[in-house]
Amino acid sequence: MDSVVVAEKITKTYRVGVGRARVREMTPPPFDSALSKVFPKWWWKGTFNALEDVSMEIAGGSCVGIVGHNGAGKTTLLKVLAEVTAPTSGKAIVRGRVAALVDALVGFHPELTGRENAFLLGSMHGFGRKEMASRIDDIFEFAEIEEMADTPVKRYSSGMSARLGFSIVTALELEILLVDEILAVGDANFQRKCIEWLEGYRKSGGTLLFVSHNLGLVRSMTERLVWLDHGRVVEEGPTDKVLPIYAQAMERRDGGHRVYNRKATKKAMESRGMHRWGSGGARVEEAHVNQTRPDGSALEVTIDYESDDVANGVFCVGFIDESGREIGAAISQPIPLDVGKGAIRCAIDNMPFRPGIYFPVVAIVSPEGEVRDRWRLDRAIVIERNGHQSVDGFGAIELPSAWSSSESTPRVMGRTS
Repeated sequence: MDSVVVAEKITKTYRVGVGRARVREMTPPPFDSALSKVFPKWWWKGTFNALEDVSMEIAGGSCVGIVGHNGAGKTTLLKVLAEVTAPTSGKAIVRGRVAALVDALVGFHPELTGRENAFLLGSMHGFGRKEMASRIDDIFEFAEIEEMADTPVKRYSSGMSARLGFSIVTALELEILLVDEILAVGDANFQRKCIEWLEGYRKSGGTLLFVSHNLGLVRSMTERLVWLDHGRVVEEGPTDKVLPIYAQAMERRDGGHRVYNRKATKKAMESRGMHRWGSGGARVEEAHVNQTRPDGSALEVTIDYESDDVANGVFCVGFIDESGREIGAAISQPIPLDVGKGAIRCAIDNMPFRPGIYFPVVAIVSPEGEVRDRWRLDRAIVIERNGHQSVDGFGAIELPSAWSSSESTPRVMGRTS
């Protein structure tokens, strides 16, 4: 299939701060190009590349995800492809009617009402007033903000603006759609509605370029992934191949396991930051997670803890899936805690998870159920069972079972474990 989106050696350079950069910013072409060649050190001083030599091709009708850390250049790439901003060098070629959802307020005029902005955005995509008038009711019904249709957008919340922006896109006949994390704005029901629409759009042959930190959404929505790091393409390929590598690399990006001293741990717990909270008294100082089988189905977790005056504690090793759902935990009996430092090891021989990416959560809980310290670790475990059939839509857990035909003589059809 022919490529409908092509990026050829795209570089996007931004300046840091202002000051002397104003002279360079006000220099018109072609003098700016001449100055950059005559005085390169001065011209490029105080700049950084949000994108650097990025090349990619997207076939029509495909769904491609873009992943990377914050600041990797994902949104900048979408803006360049949507012609919201121009590349410093290189070029982007987009063949077809395209829309980009990269910001809740892009294309909106704050003084105009929601209805007027719908007509405005429609005209920007080539739809006349008569064509948009037939779509207005459907737009506000999808957005679930009918009562706000004639209210200026400046009085909308960010969630309402996101609803309106996405709803307008659903009413247009678009061939290419660029979607950023804007879908994270709004309640869970509306997000679910958006995802269902995107699924239908993808199945109907639309081309989708999708940016998200939600790995579960990326896995289910995309066929291929482009992994950006500091503006460069690190890896590109099928989602099931690139996503596990990316998830594990995000762990190594922060230097592996972090060791927190008592003061830092207490401060983190008090601030409820870093996916961590608890009442104190006993703390997880460090957690070592080791996948003992190549497919990731067996796990050993060593928990180094420190206790002040807590006599007994229940240790938990739980898991959160790519979508942020808690899917279960291994829980110990009450264990006497050493005053000061100690260590506990948990071995899980056969994890009943389908192939995917999971995040461990370790916790110390009192026998009465009070959470002393609960910490979602900044790492991922990847379960890959080669040749294993994966069926979406039934959750992350596999139940051990034996299957047979309905004939009089039972015959084993297959077994899962």
